[in-house]
Amino acid sequence: MAFSEALLHYNPHLSAISIYEIEFGAFRAGRLSDIAALQIDFIILPFTEAVARRAAMLDADLIRQNLHIGIKDSFIAATCLVHDLPLLSVNVRHFDRIEGLQLVDPKSLPRLEK
Repeated sequence: MAFSEALLHYNPHLSAISIYEIEFGAFRAGRLSDIAALQIDFIILPFTEAVARRAAMLDADLIRQNLHIGIKDSFIAATCLVHDLPLLSVNVRHFDRIEGLQLVDPKSLPRLEK
């Protein structure tokens, strides 16, 4: 299943940090049409105090193990952990070092019938 098919089939949530990443990438590349093309109704998960606290613990632990994934990805992972939601990502190897984070690789999802 393609990433976009997975988003259309499931009830997708999106962290506020992911909105930043998507829009920053589109603005930087001059591809504003990419933002308009993303017409999926996401439930937006805000960056809260609970997420900040979980990200701080997560980031400190990963840095201690020399496995740092970057602050934005720590925020995204912490958002999923706080809300007990899986993370749909094509970057499974990047996030698999986070204990307790359920990962979903879009390539592993079944094909949708048309």
